[in-house]
Amino acid sequence: MSYITLAGIFLASAPYELVEHATATRHFASAPLPPLDALADQFLHTKDAQLRQHKSASRRRRRDQQTTMSFILNCFSSPPKPHALILARGGSKGIPRKNIKPMNGIPLLVYNVKACLASNAFEKVVVSSDDDEILEIAVKAGAVAHKRSAESAKDTASSESGLFDYVDTVPELVSCALVQCTSPLTTADDFRNGVAKFHSSGADSLVTVVRAHRFLWSIKDGQAVPQNYDPVKRPRRQDWNGELIENGAFYVFKCEALRNSGSRLSGKIAAFEMSEDTLAEIDTPTDWAIIEGLVAAKFGKVPQTWGF
Repeated sequence: MSYITLAGIFLASAPYELVEHATATRHFASAPLPPLDALADQFLHTKDAQLRQHKSASRRRRRDQQTTMSFILNCFSSPPKPHALILARGGSKGIPRKNIKPMNGIPLLVYNVKACLASNAFEKVVVSSDDDEILEIAVKAGAVAHKRSAESAKDTASSESGLFDYVDTVPELVSCALVQCTSPLTTADDFRNGVAKFHSSGADSLVTVVRAHRFLWSIKDGQAVPQNYDPVKRPRRQDWNGELIENGAFYVFKCEALRNSGSRLSGKIAAFEMSEDTLAEIDTPTDWAIIEGLVAAKFGKVPQTWGF
C-alpha cells in the first residue's frame, strides 16, 4: 500500500482542520507532506482532546443536575412533624378529675386530642398521665398513652418535669408541642397554622397569644399605677393595637432548646395569634361554666359523633 493511500485513509476520518491542511499541501508540490506517524499522532491527540472535553462537560452537567435536584427537594421537603403532648394528671385540685370531666357530654381532654389528630400537624398525639382511666379515655379518642412517672405527676411538679418525663424517652425527637387540655376551644386550624408558623419562622419555640384591648394597672406604694397607657391620653380602641396575652393553648419547641434551657420557651420565640375566645383557660368552676357555653356554640353537635 502506498504512502498516498495510507494518508488518504487517515484524512477520510480526520477532523476538518486536518483535511484542510492536507489539501492545502497538495497545492504546493514543492512542500513535503508530513510524516505518516506525525499525522496519525496529531489525529489521535485531537481525538483525545475532544474526548476529555466531552467527559468534562458530562461531569458539569451531572453536577448541575444534582445541584438542581437538591434545590428542588429542599423546597418541597417538610421538616419532621412534632409530637403533640397533653399532660393530664389524675390529681387535679381546683376541679376534681378535671381532665376527663364531661364538658357537654365529652371528656375534656378529648376535644384537644381530636383537634390535634384532625390538624395532621403532628406525627403522633400523646397523652401523658399517671391515671389509668385517663389513659383509657385518651386511647379511645385516638391518642397514644404514656404512663407518667409519679415524681413528675406530683402536685408540686412543673409542666416542664412532665415534658422531660416524655421527651427523654424519645431521644430522636426533634420538636414537640405541649398542648393544654384546659383550652378546649383550640381548633385543628389553630394547631396546623401554629406549627406551620413555628417551622417557617425558624424559631426555637412558639407561644400562642390573644390580642386584648385592656388597660393594665399595678399597685406601688399604695397607689394605682398604669402599666401600658397614659390615662391623660386615653387611646381609642381603633387607634391602639392592644396587648398580646399568652393564652396557654399550646407551645411548640425544639427538644434541643428544651434540654438546653429547661424551659418550653427559650431562644428565638415566635408568637401565634389566636381568636379572642381562646383567651379563657379552665382553672375554676366559673371558668368551666363560661367555656362550656363557648364550646357548645363553637362546635355544635360535632362532638356527639366522637363516640363518647
